[in-house]
Amino acid sequence: MGSQVLATAAFLEGYWAQTFPQFGAERRGAPVIAYIRLDNEPIAIRSKVYAPDLVIVMDFNLFKMVKPLDGIHSDGTAIINYPEKGSELPPSLLNKVGSLFTIDATAIAHQLYGKTTIPITNIIFTGAYCAAQGDISLESIFRALPDFFPDDKLEINRKAAQLGFESLRGI
Repeated sequence: MGSQVLATAAFLEGYWAQTFPQFGAERRGAPVIAYIRLDNEPIAIRSKVYAPDLVIVMDFNLFKMVKPLDGIHSDGTAIINYPEKGSELPPSLLNKVGSLFTIDATAIAHQLYGKTTIPITNIIFTGAYCAAQGDISLESIFRALPDFFPDDKLEINRKAAQLGFESLRGI
């Protein structure tokens, strides 16, 4: 859902946006990939993104199962859910991208939503994206959220995006 919120916010800012998930029939908690394309002109291509400019890794454990940064441009950006400032990140990650950011989205999710087996971090990452890229404003995220959340869930998700924006750390 985070990719849909981000694409909607981009649309509100005048971008053409396209998003879609890729997942198998696995149970909740299995790796899911969501692609987003943003452009100033209509988007004709309809395929997965093979060479992304930006990758968000919501669970650091994914590095044990897949290679989430494969294909990213050498000058691309990565935002990784990681509890520390980044000094413990493997050097191979530090040299893979042009800009690397970390955020302890799990701690933020537990603070906001309570402890859950699988932390709810997707809206936190929409705010982190805004802080890292600067092409979509946090205000546009706030304007997009009512399309996805009922009134009783709106305020907590606004707070999640805000904390994601404020908590991003550059490496």
